[in-house]
Amino acid sequence: MCIETKSELKMTAQLQHTKQDNKFNWPVVISLFLLTAIPGIPAIFIVALVLLGDGAIAGVSQLINAQYFYAPAAILTHGSTGALFFLTMPWQFSPRIRMRRPIWHKVSGRIAVVSGCLMAMSGVWMHIALSPDELGGRFIALVILSMSICIAFSVAVVHVVKGRIAQHQIWMMRAVALALAAITPLFTGAILQLVFSAWTGLYEVLAALHHDYDRLIAIVINLIVVEWVIQQKRIPWREGSALTQ
Repeated sequence: MCIETKSELKMTAQLQHTKQDNKFNWPVVISLFLLTAIPGIPAIFIVALVLLGDGAIAGVSQLINAQYFYAPAAILTHGSTGALFFLTMPWQFSPRIRMRRPIWHKVSGRIAVVSGCLMAMSGVWMHIALSPDELGGRFIALVILSMSICIAFSVAVVHVVKGRIAQHQIWMMRAVALALAAITPLFTGAILQLVFSAWTGLYEVLAALHHDYDRLIAIVINLIVVEWVIQQKRIPWREGSALTQ
């Protein structure tokens, strides 16, 4: 009876994994699209206006920072790679596409990794081009974030090249969490204002700290969340492996 129970549980676990592989994973894919759209859609708009040139469209070109037209290389690199990342990265988290469209998964994955790393590095370049005198805590946090993104994506690539798919998926999750750390400050800043704006003196101090170290705070928050998600995903696999013993 014990053997039969273990066999039944093992079959149930395998069926669950098969169902997971056939899922499109809409909630995660759509959530990633919505989050990356926050900088991704404006990036497409900015790239188009910079390519057209200052004053090309009366009343519209003035909507973006005038400095962008004086550092077009950095802006175009960061904006175009950010737009590519926005358009390709979310699809990597659909098991159905990964299983049924492996070529698309590989091609879009390579584009997502390369564009993600270039986006991270060009973010530092853009900061230097637009704010050469601001090299304090905010710049250091940006460099740390950019390096972390590149390292995480590189580790993910090494794992997939060596055939360690599970580890590849985990490091892709970490890399994307780090990339999204550029967006998290929008939410932490809104929460900060909502909670502390009534205390003017305290809010000014906290806002200044948030401005300088918001990316580091975002890295910590995002990694805590993604590590929790990873642990939740590992639980079924641990149960499945235990059943085979």
